[in-house]
Amino acid sequence: MAGTHKPGQMFDHTQIELSGRSLTYPLDFGAPVAPAETVLVKQGGVCSLNASGQMVTGLGDGVGRGAVDGWTPMALIAIQGVEEFDVTSDYGNFSGGVQSGLVASGGYEIETTEFVAGTYLPNEPLTFGLTTNRGKVEHAGAKYSDVQVLGVVSRAVKANEYDKDVLAFWSVFCPAVNSDTVS
Repeated sequence: MAGTHKPGQMFDHTQIELSGRSLTYPLDFGAPVAPAETVLVKQGGVCSLNASGQMVTGLGDGVGRGAVDGWTPMALIAIQGVEEFDVTSDYGNFSGGVQSGLVASGGYEIETTEFVAGTYLPNEPLTFGLTTNRGKVEHAGAKYSDVQVLGVVSRAVKANEYDKDVLAFWSVFCPAVNSDTVS
């Protein structure tokens, strides 16, 4: 019996910690993927935990970027995508069933392929997309107090060694201060 699971090529979706990760005490977190998740996060994409402690893409369905009930979910940058074999099993394969992410409050410089295309300038705040761009890094906009900031651009967009565009940023956790803003 042949397997049916087809993960992406290893260079299609990437996340590389350019600096900051401690191999002794890495600031990452792993949790099972929510079974009802419909948008699958790719390696380098943005995810968070739902109320059940399961990984969801972005902030999950029905949750805006602003504070919800006085709290804002912590953003994680996916170390591996949901469709990769170490997260999702296929016939004859074993996996841990856990997706891992770098906690966006860590002192990392991250390079990712998972961002909304555009021009990014150093020191520009970043948030994550909703709906069509859900789980991708994007511009926080001029009024970034309305959205959760998960990073600050460190380098302009460039092509990596696989000819894929990548964006580099420093991770940071700045929750939205305008709690009535829900997209």
